[in-house]
Amino acid sequence: MGKKRSYQQYCSLARALDIIGERWTLLIVRDLLGGPRRYKDLQESLDGIGSNLLAARLKDLESAGLVENIKQPPPSSVKSYQLTARGRTLEPTVASLAHWGLDLLAAPRQNDHWQPQWNHVALKARFNPQEAAGLSATYAFEIGGYPHYAVVKDGALATFEGTAPNPDLLLKASDEDFLRVVEGELNLKEAIQSGLISVEGSGESLLRMAKVFTPEQP
Repeated sequence: MGKKRSYQQYCSLARALDIIGERWTLLIVRDLLGGPRRYKDLQESLDGIGSNLLAARLKDLESAGLVENIKQPPPSSVKSYQLTARGRTLEPTVASLAHWGLDLLAAPRQNDHWQPQWNHVALKARFNPQEAAGLSATYAFEIGGYPHYAVVKDGALATFEGTAPNPDLLLKASDEDFLRVVEGELNLKEAIQSGLISVEGSGESLLRMAKVFTPEQP
């Protein structure tokens, strides 16, 4: 791959971009914010990245101390990649960039694809801490069969993979129908009434969740 490029500037932003400014790098970080991923998982999620380039980006992130190679616990025991503690400090940066990019989202372009795992970052991008002030709630999702959940507590948000214990609300949808609601093509109330989206929980919890994940207007 040749020598790694550098901006050669004595500036903290330039030094940060030396590490995370290459194409695909922040998208790898985005995927790993959801939890450990196998090499194959990253390849499937990052449609369009070559295997050699993915390997090079992971190597660079490992060298920078942002990603580490692990073995999943039994019974799988498969080799995976996960963010280090230092790597996880990029979460607010990724969420802020995703929030900034919300205005750039209209309907997906012809060749766009989407993965339910990206909802971790989408939830953080859309999170409204003012609406979440004083709230303690757990919102669970099964999008395209992928279970994950958001825990809101006193204006802060954390997301996790897996099934939530005793969520206040559980929302289930296919990838396609969930995206249609996010895009505004399909009204959430109509999607629930027609059975395209199922919700377990009170109407009050649903309304509060909608407010919590409606971004603040500038």
